Amino acid sequence: MMLPRDTTLPRFVAVGGALAMLYAMLAALATSQLSLPKAVASGLIWTLFIPVGFWIHRRFTFAARRPHRLGLWLYAATQVLGIGIVAAVSYLLARGMFWPDLLVHLLASVLAAITSYLITHWLVFPDRSAD
Repeated sequence: MMLPRDTTLPRFVAVGGALAMLYAMLAALATSQLSLPKAVASGLIWTLFIPVGFWIHRRFTFAARRPHRLGLWLYAATQVLGIGIVAAVSYLLARGMFWPDLLVHLLASVLAAITSYLITHWLVFPDRSAD
């Protein structure tokens, strides 16, 4: 008997990567063109991406699953946790030198992405077929 292959991780990475690239472009545009503080401009763009990310993950990544009844709020909390992870790792490990800090930020991003995937996979879009 063959078990069905779970393809949510590659789809999660594809969606997350595409959203991250689009966010980076729009945040760079916002921070360079809007007369708002840079943290506010980029935070506003990030906040706007939360329902977009939830909807795309619902339709593409976890299409075979029903979201938790509080799925959008759980997803938003996951995004806030990811921001917290990145900020904490940066605060604790960044040294103000480009190459070492690049590694710190990449590792923080990977840690946030893994955390986001696990929470989204287990809580936001739980696999009810296992019940």
